[in-house]
Amino acid sequence: MKATPRLVPVLLVFLLAGPGYARVQPAVHGGPTPITVAELEKAQRGWCDALLLISKTHREGGDTKALAGKIIDAAYNYAQAPVLFKPTLAYGEHTFRTTREGALAYFAGGNPAFPEDTGFALKPWASARFDNAATYIEGDLGITMGHVILTDTSGKETKVEKTWMFRRGDDGKLRIVLHKSSIPYSPEKK
Repeated sequence: MKATPRLVPVLLVFLLAGPGYARVQPAVHGGPTPITVAELEKAQRGWCDALLLISKTHREGGDTKALAGKIIDAAYNYAQAPVLFKPTLAYGEHTFRTTREGALAYFAGGNPAFPEDTGFALKPWASARFDNAATYIEGDLGITMGHVILTDTSGKETKVEKTWMFRRGDDGKLRIVLHKSSIPYSPEKK
C-alpha cells in the first residue's frame, strides 16, 4: 500500500514519537488549537501540585475548602457542563461526582450530603507524580491513562490508576471533563 502525500507527515510523526504517542490532528479552520502532549503533562503536574497544596494547607490549619473550590473551578469543567468524575475512594450512591459540590466534598470533606467523604486531599500527601501509559489527542480533546503515585509524610506510597480527559475551552485553557480513578486490581492469592 502506498502512503498518500498528506498521510506521510502523520506517519513520520507517529513512527518518530515513540511510546505514549498521541494522535494529533490539525486544527479545524477557525477551531481551537489542538492540545499537545506537553500541555497535557503540564495539566497533570498542575493537578498533582494542587493536591499537595491542599494537603499542606490542611496540615497548616488553612482554609482547605476555599482553596479546593478555587482549584476545582480552575481545573475542572463544572462551570460549563457536568464532569464525568469517578474518584478513587467513592462508592455507593455517591460513586460518580458529576457536580462541583460532589467534587468539593470528595477533595475537602465536611459536606453532610456526602457523609462518607473525609477529604481525599486532606490526607498527609508529601509528593505526587504521574506515569502515563498512553496519551491520545483529537483536536481540542486530550486523554491520558496511567498511574498517579502518591507518597504520604510517613513515606507510604499509594498508586492509583487514573484516566483524565482534558478539553480546551474557548478561553484556551485545558479543563478536566473526565476523571476516572481507582485502586489497581490485585487478585487474591490462594
